[in-house]
Amino acid sequence: MSLKNINTDRLILIPITLNLAKDLMAGSNDELKKLGIKPNENWPTSDTKDILPIISKNLEKDKIPSGFETWPIIRKDTMQVIGDIGFHGKPNENGEVEVGYGIVENQRKQGFGFEALSAIIDWANLQKNVSIIKAECLIENKPSLRMLEKVGMKEVDRDNELIYWEFIKPVL
Repeated sequence: MSLKNINTDRLILIPITLNLAKDLMAGSNDELKKLGIKPNENWPTSDTKDILPIISKNLEKDKIPSGFETWPIIRKDTMQVIGDIGFHGKPNENGEVEVGYGIVENQRKQGFGFEALSAIIDWANLQKNVSIIKAECLIENKPSLRMLEKVGMKEVDRDNELIYWEFIKPVL
């Protein structure tokens, strides 16, 4: 199955490929440019750089993206990458996946994170093997906390650092 880009009003989410992951790990933007996407000097972030080797290793095995990797977030009006969103792997035996995201600093507070998170949750809800979408967020990250609430996630636990969230897929 070939994954399609996810389009929203202002964004395009593109599934990461092995070539793109390897290119980014090498510090290159050639693969982005081939796709007509303008690089951003602030992306990939350090968090994204940390997960690229894991994504690359998984894509080496699977050859094609499953959708449960990261998706670079592209602004339609500028065709520039402004962040990424995705999952920490395929669903476990209980149908649980964990979502994570990051928007480059100068693109925050414009609703892009909410738009991308809403779109990726919609995509995950269409996947038969997903029943619960989880997230965790630092207690002091108020914008992210509000965004998780706004997309319908519910707080299920907290500790001294993190709040843990879940979105239970509606039964149709």
